[in-house]
Amino acid sequence: MGANPGYGWGSSVHRRVIELLPDFVLEGVCTTREQTARAAAEAFGAPLWFTDSSELARHPDVDLIAICVKAPFHYEIAHTALTAGKHVYCEWPLAFSIEQAEELAALAVERGLKAMIGLHMRGSPAMRQAQRLIADGYLGDLFSINLHARLFGPIMRAMAIRSGGTTLRSIYGGHLLDAVDHYFGGIQEFETRGAIHLPPLDETGAPIDRDAFDHLQFHGRLSNGALFNIDLSGVTMTGMGTTWRIDGREGALILATRDPSLPAIESVVLQGARQGSAFEAIPISAEFECPGVPSEPDRYPAYPGSFASREALSAIANLYTELGEAIRDDAQLSPDFGRAVEIQRLLAIA
Repeated sequence: MGANPGYGWGSSVHRRVIELLPDFVLEGVCTTREQTARAAAEAFGAPLWFTDSSELARHPDVDLIAICVKAPFHYEIAHTALTAGKHVYCEWPLAFSIEQAEELAALAVERGLKAMIGLHMRGSPAMRQAQRLIADGYLGDLFSINLHARLFGPIMRAMAIRSGGTTLRSIYGGHLLDAVDHYFGGIQEFETRGAIHLPPLDETGAPIDRDAFDHLQFHGRLSNGALFNIDLSGVTMTGMGTTWRIDGREGALILATRDPSLPAIESVVLQGARQGSAFEAIPISAEFECPGVPSEPDRYPAYPGSFASREALSAIANLYTELGEAIRDDAQLSPDFGRAVEIQRLLAIA
């Protein structure tokens, strides 16, 4: 779902990942218009095309549905897919409300289906490498996690109004809180501050009544006693990207944007230092990279004037690989729709 033939996250990332992974075949595409559905099927070599998600879900040759459309439509499509007995990969966020997310998580369990939520950082090779280093004692006792993130989006009308469901808090806040909670010890308590700094104009200069925060700070404590801070904003185009610093008593790790022209959350490189030494690059072990994703190119066209990084493809390919294994072996899956419920509850507290 969301297979625009010209641009989009579904076409630029999910479609490429499916082409690269040997255990997946693109059987069908779906958009809301026949012209684009036909064009996408022809461009991507899919034998089937649809303009109705329920017809896609009912087709016997379809086993898994990837939902890559705008957030307000996630719940309806996921519910239709699960009801039809299909496994699901849904981009974050899962649903508009906690109640909708809980319903989808329960439906997946009831039907015995695998339902993955696309929290991208969970597949990040660099984040997985950092987690391994921490587990192996590279940092000693962990005491601090700080993230400085300057990301594109809140200038856009689509992210300026809470009723649209795609805000700085609901999108990036979910991805980043999940990463902190999963990789560094579990969030025990936290509080949030937010502000609106951008003028009441959208990306075209048209007036807009902004009510979604364009600057957020999350402060809290992890279950291991470490403190964390996330400073997240989309106010300025200067110095865009993300920088993580993870400190322990014996050393520190930095995960920072690889290229300022690719300021997405997935595109980070890893450095480390121990016991007063200078920071040095840390290579990513092959076990954390998805072998199906080539090292070049380092980016792929996604939207007009913007790109998806190779790291984004590798992260999402890792998630697809694990989803495929869970389907084949009837194994536990993470992050699943139950995890989506947990993160939406965290955001509600925030």
